[in-house]
Amino acid sequence: MFYVEAHIDLYGWYMMARDRRLSTSFFMVEHFYAARTPVLYRSIQDDVYEPWIIDYPPTKNAIRCPIPDAITHELERLQSIFVQEWLFFETDPNVASELAAYRTRGLSVQAANIKCRKLNRLDRADGQWIHTTPGTDFNVAEFLEKYWRFEERIVVR
Repeated sequence: MFYVEAHIDLYGWYMMARDRRLSTSFFMVEHFYAARTPVLYRSIQDDVYEPWIIDYPPTKNAIRCPIPDAITHELERLQSIFVQEWLFFETDPNVASELAAYRTRGLSVQAANIKCRKLNRLDRADGQWIHTTPGTDFNVAEFLEKYWRFEERIVVR
């Protein structure tokens, strides 16, 4: 996950791998740093321009992207840099060296993986590999994990 703060709102991209499946989406949390109920918006697919949904408070109908154009372009740029710098996918071409390095370290390959050269930047805590930048608000991840809906059927209209 990465996110940027803009006054009381958050904008970012989130990926979770579960049972060799990926859930990736752009998101916005409106009023995260306000004395109001936050609203969690996310893209249904990993495409900032496709339909979005409100995960909290939950709704079933798709909506248009709530993020201003200038921010959507920046999120796409940041996502591209993040993926290129940090991740490889088991289905990517030319990942033989990453796969070999994972085998050497005794790590299992998942649908999405941290590049081997980045592993030494991660801390291991409670069975999880974690990397945070200074100033990271852990409440953001807790909020997303609490309200992100993975398996619900979404109605696209």
